Amino acid sequence: MQAQAMRMYQITFTGRDEKGVLPMFTRVRATTGKGAVRAFIERYRPVSGWLLGDPEDITDKLNKEVKEAERVSQK
Repeated sequence: MQAQAMRMYQITFTGRDEKGVLPMFTRVRATTGKGAVRAFIERYRPVSGWLLGDPEDITDKLNKEVKEAERVSQK
């Protein structure tokens, strides 16, 4: 069985942690969307708030931006 690759997910969350307000859009690295939610909760430990929708896989979008930035810098 092949190991799954790590992906970058964007979590949309409104709420706060013990110190105050968390950013609405947060990026976390995980292999699945469910793992991304788990990683977000473990890392930021929100005390109140709501996840707004499912985690969005933005890995391909980020890779495209990096390739385009490299192409522009080579000109």
